[in-house]
Amino acid sequence: MAVFFWIICPAAVAQKVPPTAGVDPFITAIETARRSVGSLDCMAVDGAEAKILERIGSAFLISATGDFLTAAHVVKDMQKGDRHCPTPAITLPAGDWRPEARTEAMLWFPFKILACKMDSTLDIAICPLSGDLAARRSELRLKAAPVQFEWSIPPDGTQVAFTGFPLRARDPMTFRANVAAYRIPWPDEPTPELILDHAALPGFSGSPVYLANGKIAAILVKDGKDETTGITIARPASAFREMLAKKP
Repeated sequence: MAVFFWIICPAAVAQKVPPTAGVDPFITAIETARRSVGSLDCMAVDGAEAKILERIGSAFLISATGDFLTAAHVVKDMQKGDRHCPTPAITLPAGDWRPEARTEAMLWFPFKILACKMDSTLDIAICPLSGDLAARRSELRLKAAPVQFEWSIPPDGTQVAFTGFPLRARDPMTFRANVAAYRIPWPDEPTPELILDHAALPGFSGSPVYLANGKIAAILVKDGKDETTGITIARPASAFREMLAKKP
């Protein structure tokens, strides 16, 4: 079945709705970000019926035509030989997230892994959805607007939030963190990293990292290991800006 969606831009909403005095400015950004974040799932499809076999990671929509951004290793995990992933898809709610409900109407949008543009060094993947996207536009109550990115590096101490689907969660979760440092690890690995002072749970890979104004400053690519446990590593938006300009 052909599929379609529109997306809400966190920055656009944040600009149209000025923060009320005394209200946490992140609340608007978080609520809006939840509308552009989806889970990347392996689906089993039988006619009109579809079932989630496994929830692999997180992603977020970056255009009204069906492109989404995630970590490259999330997409590659769907191709592992020991994992049967007959239909890769991004899954979104039909309307608003309703965590109080026992079940939610979910819409799934298939994509082809081979159509994704991936950079293994940056650990970034940009993927288009499959097929004619017009048929199910009305089923998603989301408005069309381009996602806005923050191309400059946030100063150390800047508060950010990231939203995704850790631990196979049905509904998105949001963690807050502070920028601990911006670094290029070693001369032979010139890949810039934004270090956050909060641990991320498995499944958060591919989540957008955004500021209080809703602009996306980075994408979460991995959590800390061993001596770096307790931190999270994100790829700053400036590092994949050229990829976005040449997206498929």
